Amino acid sequence: FELIKKIVKKYENVFGTFGIHPHETNKNQLVDFQYILNQKKYFNKIIGIGETGLDFYYNHSDKDDQIKSFEEHIKASILLDIPLIIHSRNAEEETLEIFNKYKNDNLKILMHCFTGSKNFAKRLLDLDAFFSASGIITFKNSLELQKTFKFIPLDKLLIETDSPYLAPVPNR
Repeated sequence: FELIKKIVKKYENVFGTFGIHPHETNKNQLVDFQYILNQKKYFNKIIGIGETGLDFYYNHSDKDDQIKSFEEHIKASILLDIPLIIHSRNAEEETLEIFNKYKNDNLKILMHCFTGSKNFAKRLLDLDAFFSASGIITFKNSLELQKTFKFIPLDKLLIETDSPYLAPVPNR
């Protein structure tokens, strides 16, 4: 986080986010909402919380650690009134269950590099979520994901590269 603060302080047109990726929750001291709030007090260029969320595909971190970290990030995002940048892989029901605990708290949700199901997207739209599409939607084996993105309203879509990992075809 110290590097993020230095970079955003040095460059006027660069902004940052704070969070712990789900893969890293067992390697880092918990970044709780109080820590984030203290950083925001001194530094006003933090515009989001994340990348945060749940990843039960690789299980690089303990499920309970991921959930605890995710909920701390949600609390900070609510108190600071800034968006959550969400990573969710193989954790659709668990992600929704956690969001539903906070659904009356003015959540601001951006589903980073969304690869979820159409049903997941429908339920996230009920929470007023935004979705970012990466190069994955150009892959030959992504027909279901393409259908899902056709379903999502245009005013809820963003485009990202997640560079250098998920570049679109033919730039892979």
